[in-house]
Amino acid sequence: MRMSVALLRDVEAEIKAKEKAETPTVKTKEQTEKEDAIRAKHGATTKDDRINKALPFISVWRRKFRPLPEAKAVDLFAEVVGDAFILLVAASIILYESHRQSQKPDSNAEQIKELSQRFDELEKREKDLEDAEKHYHSRVLMLEQALRGFKDPKTKQPLLPPAPTPSTPASA
Repeated sequence: MRMSVALLRDVEAEIKAKEKAETPTVKTKEQTEKEDAIRAKHGATTKDDRINKALPFISVWRRKFRPLPEAKAVDLFAEVVGDAFILLVAASIILYESHRQSQKPDSNAEQIKELSQRFDELEKREKDLEDAEKHYHSRVLMLEQALRGFKDPKTKQPLLPPAPTPSTPASA
């Protein structure tokens, strides 16, 4: 109740209610003349002045409240318990779902692991192919050298022309 009053407090409405309660419904001529004289002497008061003079700040926590009727208190308590139950259920569902999601394996991590394995396999295969290419290249060079050593029996010329030598670029 204190929190409700503190949050919903409207000082202007309290001042108006207090003024309305204090002022008689019909003023006599003397009362109106007296108010006019006070206003003329002191000047018209502003709204803020009325607020500060009319209501000194009363802490909500020190304020006394009338006890609620039993039926209204039971209704308010039932409302609070119902809202608390709904909040508890919602919070527990959120916590359960977040825990469940954290227990599931991460599909992105699995895909990254699979792709890195495939990448490693491809790198290994590429290295093996490079080694095989070097091996075949060396065999071809050995065969070419062997063929250059043989001569055609009819023409007495080498079977293969001599190996080209790396030429130097022509100067201009």
